[in-house]
Amino acid sequence: MKQLLMRRTCLLGIALLLIFVLFLGFLANTFAEAYMHWGLPPGAKIRLGKGRINAVQYFPDGNKLAVATAIGIWIYDVHTGEELDLLTGHTGEVYSVAFSPDGKMFATGSGDNTVLLWDAETGEQKAALIQHAGTVSSVAFGPNSETLVSASHDNTIQLWDLRTNEPLKTLWGHGDSVYCVAYSPDGERLASGAADGTIRLWEASTGEPLKTIVLEDTRVETIAFSPDGRVLASGGNDGAVYLWDVRTGERLQTLTTHRRYIHSVLFSPDGKTLASTSHDWYPRRGGTLHLWDVNTGTVLKTLTYQRRIGTAAYSPDGGTLVSEGYDGTLRFWNSSTWELLKTITGHTPRVLSIAYSPDSNTLACAVEDKLELWAPRTGERLKTVAVPNMDFFSVVYLTDGKAIASTGGLNFYGRQVRLWDVETGRFMGSFAGHTAHASSLAVSSDGGMLASGDHNGPIRLWEVRTGTQLRVGDLLETLVGHTRYAGTLAFSPDGSTLASGSYDDTLQLWDLRSGKHLKTLTEDTKWVRAVVYSPDGTMLASGNRDNTLRVWDVETQELLYPPIMHSADVTSLAYSADSRVLASGNSNSQVYLRDARTGEDLHIFIGHTAEARCIAYSPDGKVLASGSYDGTVLLWDLTILNLNQ
Repeated sequence: MKQLLMRRTCLLGIALLLIFVLFLGFLANTFAEAYMHWGLPPGAKIRLGKGRINAVQYFPDGNKLAVATAIGIWIYDVHTGEELDLLTGHTGEVYSVAFSPDGKMFATGSGDNTVLLWDAETGEQKAALIQHAGTVSSVAFGPNSETLVSASHDNTIQLWDLRTNEPLKTLWGHGDSVYCVAYSPDGERLASGAADGTIRLWEASTGEPLKTIVLEDTRVETIAFSPDGRVLASGGNDGAVYLWDVRTGERLQTLTTHRRYIHSVLFSPDGKTLASTSHDWYPRRGGTLHLWDVNTGTVLKTLTYQRRIGTAAYSPDGGTLVSEGYDGTLRFWNSSTWELLKTITGHTPRVLSIAYSPDSNTLACAVEDKLELWAPRTGERLKTVAVPNMDFFSVVYLTDGKAIASTGGLNFYGRQVRLWDVETGRFMGSFAGHTAHASSLAVSSDGGMLASGDHNGPIRLWEVRTGTQLRVGDLLETLVGHTRYAGTLAFSPDGSTLASGSYDDTLQLWDLRSGKHLKTLTEDTKWVRAVVYSPDGTMLASGNRDNTLRVWDVETQELLYPPIMHSADVTSLAYSADSRVLASGNSNSQVYLRDARTGEDLHIFIGHTAEARCIAYSPDGKVLASGSYDGTVLLWDLTILNLNQ
């Protein structure tokens, strides 16, 4: 009996242990996806992607990292790579971040023209500094933590008193957008660089100009003082890194190994090494991070990326360098051995195209260099298709949901349409025949035909074989009529007509039975960026670069109502399944819902910080997805809206 009791006790302990382990696993999965719900705008169910990275900076204690992105400031634990917080006080992209020397706060500059001050310990917003009339591109603290300087695209530099959070003085002198500003370590000087090709040195206490350095035919995009304050490094779009004598303004060295844009320069804490990051397009389209010996100007080490390298930061002790790649990664390097220590993923550059699977269970996203498949209900990334040196520009599901068609190629200049197996991500074949970059795509409702447009104007119609492993069929027809890029295409629901919008400012209709041109709809439009048929086939909507949305009666080919004015380009369109609601995305980052028959405003979704490039209704009609140049997809809950009453 005693042995039986012990056995039962042991089994109970094991069972409880298993339950505990499963519970921990559940918690891990829950918390792993929790960040997708942080800082969501009203009406959004979930956010896919963490936003495009613009700047990185270590906390003074070296344990956390602040990452300025298009959607806010992410805080990471540098030891685990775990997301700790997302600060979303700005209404525009966040372009710069800097910590006060006393470590108590940090400042961020944004495309919303403001500087925000944050408590470094709690993440609480402390103050908003409002004075600039343009994007705040750079911020820096004075060494006593009592002053702040900000640079802006309004061509000015602003000095702030942090005891009162009031402006001290506005510095004028640059003739164009000011991209970067820095305090000298002793706090006596300011340095600034601008799009006008000048570097200006200022007396920090008075704001008086001290010296102007002029560079020909270049923009100064990044500057940094050496730790001893004697040398200033600068970089710009000419691909060269310059070292300047701060006292005299004399050029000390020109470092010319980079080929193209210099995105950041920074000295190591000991001042012996200078790091520079670049959009070198080497190899092919990648970027490089060079480590230079400051005394000799020789390259000590080169790190290469397949995509450009944007920004970088040293840890306070100099032992680690973190670099940001346009592929959405943060990579941590041991600065002695240059061993890769850790990689944080999840950030994306720009979302260019999205498409729902027919069953609503999967969302395909083209994010420049990757094709990502997501489970929209849970936010789980199901699969990533990435091919070296290949970009993805547009994606559509074939009608059976088993394959995805995409355009894109080497640096977007692909001349083929490719098919991918949804289940495996395997490449299934390509439609080849375009003589220029192919980017627009549409699939017929019966799934038997694919249309693609290229930058020279011709549209090609392809046979899609159904029910066979080899889906790629023959070229059926080439439609010639546009004189410039046919950037948007839509099949009519009955498969008889194709609508095409172009850079040549026309909306054209094509008879697919004969391959003949039917009609050109102009109505004084400009570049037609989006076109879509209503599911019932009675309406055709077009969005234009002249900020207008037009809806046409398909039968009469006349406008249903006068053009609707937007505040910016209409970039994307989608009809609800019942044809009653028309959604439109704009370059001002907003998504509008309108009554399709009357044009009456029904609702506006506000939450993106950059162009709403693509939108799509889920086939079940419960969600509207919007993909943006801010590097995220927002899923908007339509079930909470009362649109049809």
